[in-house]
Amino acid sequence: MKRLFTASAVMLAASAAPAQNPAWIHGPKPIFVPGLYESESRNSHFQNQPAKATVCIASADFDAFRADTMAQYRSAPHFSKECSLSETAQMTDGFALAMACRGVKTVLTYRFSKDQVASTIETIILQHRASSSSILTMMRRVGDCPGQKAPV
Repeated sequence: MKRLFTASAVMLAASAAPAQNPAWIHGPKPIFVPGLYESESRNSHFQNQPAKATVCIASADFDAFRADTMAQYRSAPHFSKECSLSETAQMTDGFALAMACRGVKTVLTYRFSKDQVASTIETIILQHRASSSSILTMMRRVGDCPGQKAPV
């Protein structure tokens, strides 16, 4: 996956973003289709040890996916006590957000294409930059979730 922004550039854009504007300004809104997704994640420190999973993502569409993602972070008790979260920053094919926790800065990006979601988590450990890492997760839709009606 081609990286278009550095972690610090996205972090600045996301942290400087005003309150979420409901109007999409980058042309057509990315498309997300709910369903069963196969995922594979690779950590920059453990590239030969991918983590694979199958997960049901029930978010109705792109806006719901973004709202569900933000709600999960905002509702986590440990996160809300220890970290701050930016609003989302729009990208032509997705969104980014930044979070700051004690000694750690993290930038998450989500990019959407037909039946696929790619996410990157850039974690910068301020006192131990050599331990900082990047995790790339590729998710591919493989069908409907159990009990889900097929998308129209």
